[in-house]
Amino acid sequence: MRNYRGPIIHIGYHKTGTTWFQDIFYPAVRNRRYLPRAVARAAFLEAGALHFEPDQARHELGQDRDDIILCEENLSGGLHNGGLAGNLSKDVAGRIRDTLPDAQIVIFVRDPCSAIASAYLQYVKGGGTFGIHRYLFGRDRLGPVAPERDEAPGFRREHFDYARLIAHYDRLFGADNVHVFRYEDFRADPRGFAAAYAARFGLDVTLDRLDWGTRNPSPGRLLLWAFRAANLFTRRAVADKDCLLHLPGWYGLSRKLLRRANASGRFGRPLRMRDILGEGAIAHFNDYYRHGEAAIADRLEQQTCRDAKSRDGMAATAPSYARSCRTATSSLPTMTQHC
Repeated sequence: MRNYRGPIIHIGYHKTGTTWFQDIFYPAVRNRRYLPRAVARAAFLEAGALHFEPDQARHELGQDRDDIILCEENLSGGLHNGGLAGNLSKDVAGRIRDTLPDAQIVIFVRDPCSAIASAYLQYVKGGGTFGIHRYLFGRDRLGPVAPERDEAPGFRREHFDYARLIAHYDRLFGADNVHVFRYEDFRADPRGFAAAYAARFGLDVTLDRLDWGTRNPSPGRLLLWAFRAANLFTRRAVADKDCLLHLPGWYGLSRKLLRRANASGRFGRPLRMRDILGEGAIAHFNDYYRHGEAAIADRLEQQTCRDAKSRDGMAATAPSYARSCRTATSSLPTMTQHC
């Protein structure tokens, strides 16, 4: 396997285990410097599109940037605003390229329907009050020139069509320097995935010392309604919501109480994707994303092929490399071809 050099920039997506990587995995890496999320945001998200300066971004990142790790899911775009219709997602890719042209880009993706269901739960946990249909399709009720369209943007299904942003990063950095993984593979075998991921990038980390506990469990239906009701009494922290009366301090207190109740496991089983979206929405999204998911499967196959060639090419004197790229398997983390 080739030795990947340069800074590692993990851009998300949201709801793909980034919190665990930020809080547990990357801080435990001994041979690279993990920079806090605030640094990543200051470098790449703070300046407006027409005011971004690569030199200022490099100043925010400090000296000796070749060994840094950044992990910030908002580099792929905001969860509840579709990356500002993809404009922020695309622009940030150019910012990273102009600042760190030799970066290794890491992109985790997740089954779109599962990601959308999780995004809605995050919306409610973060202060949202609307039901799932209003969250997903609220903009459909607006006229083409309705003033609300010029205000805070909402959910965009295009945001979860990952293949397009992946292709954009491939064009900017070269596909060899863009590493795509499926969240489902990480979730199925966290230890095995983390071991292979560390080996891929040459990361020195003691896996036995990491916290492998479940984080951020989904609420049950009763608690979901409790969250939505409590959110009516705070303006925080999402833009698209209702507020009957703002009670200062209520947001923080209600989060603490409801999350403690959720962690107790006494309020019903965690909601699953089908409980949240329903069969109609799932069919709609599966149809919408089918071409993008096929493109990701092809991209995965190409990545697996490159990994196999790189691994076996290092032993070019041995005539054992007889597998085709299509049938090659790799011990390194990759993405399962499924939607």
